[in-house]
Amino acid sequence: MYLKEIDYSSRNETLINKLTIIWQKSVEATHLFLSPQDIKDILPQVVIGLKQISILLVSFTDDDTPIGFAGIADDKLEMLFLSPDYFQQGIGYKMISTAIQDYQIKYVDVNEQNPKALKFYLRQGFTIFKRSPVDSDNRPFPILHLKK
Repeated sequence: MYLKEIDYSSRNETLINKLTIIWQKSVEATHLFLSPQDIKDILPQVVIGLKQISILLVSFTDDDTPIGFAGIADDKLEMLFLSPDYFQQGIGYKMISTAIQDYQIKYVDVNEQNPKALKFYLRQGFTIFKRSPVDSDNRPFPILHLKK
């Protein structure tokens, strides 16, 4: 497994589609509070985010298959998703560690209804400093704002 920063010119349609599938599978496995329609509604924003995020780190298997990704803007981790086939193998930890050490992230938001993700970030030294009752699109999914 290796982690690589993907520049804008390398974010082709094939890669974006593979990362979108990873996002969908990860969300279906972890965001149990989202309905299939919610996921469908959010998907176009994910595609835009993958194309536009300042820093896109992609985790690959040794045979160059993408299995996860992290998106960073300024000092905030905006997204971190991993294929469920690779949960509990230390890959998420490697991605967050790289984001902290190499890209100096200080902030991350997590859905309140995703306790495993919250526990993951708390173990990395983040603390909750604020709660929003709705997400950034005003949907009824509370967000916990964390800082390092």
